Amino acid sequence: MRPDFQTSPWGRLVRSPLGALSLVMLALVICAALAGPLIYPIDPTTPDFAAINAAPSLFHPLGTDRLGRDTLARLLAGLRISLLVAVVVEAINIVVGASLGLLAGFFGGWADALISRLADMLFAFPGLLLAILVAAVFGAWVTENYGATARLLLVVISLALVGWPLMARYVRGQVLGLRQRDFVLAARALGQRDLGILRLHILPNITGLVITAATLDVVNVIVGEATLSLLGLGIQPPSTSIGKMIVEGAPLLAQNGMLVAAPAITLTILVLLFSFLGDALRDAFDPTSR
Repeated sequence: MRPDFQTSPWGRLVRSPLGALSLVMLALVICAALAGPLIYPIDPTTPDFAAINAAPSLFHPLGTDRLGRDTLARLLAGLRISLLVAVVVEAINIVVGASLGLLAGFFGGWADALISRLADMLFAFPGLLLAILVAAVFGAWVTENYGATARLLLVVISLALVGWPLMARYVRGQVLGLRQRDFVLAARALGQRDLGILRLHILPNITGLVITAATLDVVNVIVGEATLSLLGLGIQPPSTSIGKMIVEGAPLLAQNGMLVAAPAITLTILVLLFSFLGDALRDAFDPTSR
């Protein structure tokens, strides 16, 4: 590796055993989810009436559910949905939350007051309560009028409402510290405009921290989506997700434990991988945090 890469945050991440292992394992999980229809070309919605609620076998490695649908095919499809929700929610958190936090921390004044009060209003709802409220109030209406795709979008919006204020507050705190640093004061003294300071001095110093915060927050999004599905407020049939598979398999746990064990273990692995990767990213971008 080149010396400049070795000393960079990404070089420190690669040299971290836990970070490198988490990154490789997560890449394998994502590849398995994306290539699922190619490596295991079984329709997750097509029932096999000759194998209703069947145990694992050669033709169905993880068995089937109460309708004869292949559990492995449904798990791969559910994994794609859960990862898609996590990626889109974090993209919204970065675009909306990080941008508003950047404006609030750098410019202050009325912008800071307005954004901070809006975030405080959303913080008044504990945990996932706001997401549950939005999904419960609008879920049935959205599904009836616009279909399953719109219901998936509602889940994304519900979780993003919970996530962006945390990102905004985090970025605001970082920017408040950076704008008082000597290199920013020197740039301002040399006559550099605000947009130039933001682009050349502030953004490069918070990009890694935002990536780290988003990676750690993926865990909350995945668990949040699973929670909404467990409450019947998330993804609706025929689509599925990891949480939806758990709630559908729970009544048959005594008869076919694989229906719950497979998605539950997958959910646990995802949470652990993103948690370990987030910790490694935090250490790589901020070595003093160790």
